[in-house]
Amino acid sequence: MATNVYGATDGSTATVGQQTIVHYYDRAGVNAANRVNVYQQFADRKSMPQKYGKTFKISRFEHMYDRAFSNGDFAAKGFMTGRTLDELNAILDDNGTGALLNEGDGAVNKRSLKKVTYSTEFARYGEMLDYTDEVDIWSEDYVQVRYREELGELANSRMEDLIQRDMLADGITLGAGTANTASEIGTGAAADGSDDADWKVSYDLIRKAVRTLVRNRAKKNSMIVTGSTKIGTAPIAKAYYAIIGADVKSDLETLTRGSTYETEYVFVPAHKYADASTLAEGEVGAMHEVRFIESESAIIENGAVPPVDYVGTLATHNVTNASSATPADRGFFSAFPILFPTEGAFATVGLKGLEKIKFNSKSPAEVENGNPYGTNGFFSYNFFYAGIALRPECLLKVTVAATA
Repeated sequence: MATNVYGATDGSTATVGQQTIVHYYDRAGVNAANRVNVYQQFADRKSMPQKYGKTFKISRFEHMYDRAFSNGDFAAKGFMTGRTLDELNAILDDNGTGALLNEGDGAVNKRSLKKVTYSTEFARYGEMLDYTDEVDIWSEDYVQVRYREELGELANSRMEDLIQRDMLADGITLGAGTANTASEIGTGAAADGSDDADWKVSYDLIRKAVRTLVRNRAKKNSMIVTGSTKIGTAPIAKAYYAIIGADVKSDLETLTRGSTYETEYVFVPAHKYADASTLAEGEVGAMHEVRFIESESAIIENGAVPPVDYVGTLATHNVTNASSATPADRGFFSAFPILFPTEGAFATVGLKGLEKIKFNSKSPAEVENGNPYGTNGFFSYNFFYAGIALRPECLLKVTVAATA
């Protein structure tokens, strides 16, 4: 009787079959672990060898001609913009502090080069579910695949949340109206004493965000979408990407510019882009020099201070929000971040030779001390994560309120 011999890529052989079904199960989990990549698509990839500790470090040099991050003008003016003529003259013509050399000068106009090092720590994340042999006996579902798919989607959600949290925490901030933080959204009266528009997303606020990123030398993520002869379409400028939630998107869709017969909607839905274009995952439209990505997992921050003099239609938490309510009873306004993850600003770090995600399983049939009756099994996943801001000045969070 002939014996079937099954070969593997490593040259080993077996006579009990190819044993590929577990790989098939795991592949279903891996596919599910890549279900959504809204935040991951904007993260660069770095890697570190194993056995080098848990800390990853990366350095960069600051340009000697730039305004330093510690300079009080950096937040408002970025690296080099906003200089006065007097400042420029001082930079060029002052001897000793500028670049001018006088006849016979010795060691003057000395400069120093600054190197900045950023670091991050690896952390491990994982979850599991257990089951009994009766699931295999009685269930009509293909549970080996289903369990892995569910854990894969859960792992995908965790990875997206980790990247979102780090991107929001590591960058610079900008607020709508007079607000600078989530806690200040909705506090006090609006600029005109009644209207809530000052705290919501606006065309001018997006222009201000773009201006901030340009001053900080943030790279734009996408190229121009060229014109088309199709009716009702619009070309799109080279742009930054911004990630928003559904509440902010709803307000974007109603924004207008101009008055009377000159009024026009400024938000261009993605289906109205002029020419064929490769859309980013989740892309829903564009405005000014920004293309917007909608994320179902975009966070909402609770304001820390109750609105003092305002009763309106902004989304709130723990809220009575009635005109008869006292300010203290009106609750806290929700703050919705608009995240600008510009090119090269953030990276995730992987370990060389280690899978991005690992699935483990144990069949109930495996009898051991902890499973003496052969009735209990489990599925689990785990992965290592480390995120690092490579250029934190190019990660921007704009905080706004949104219509309830």
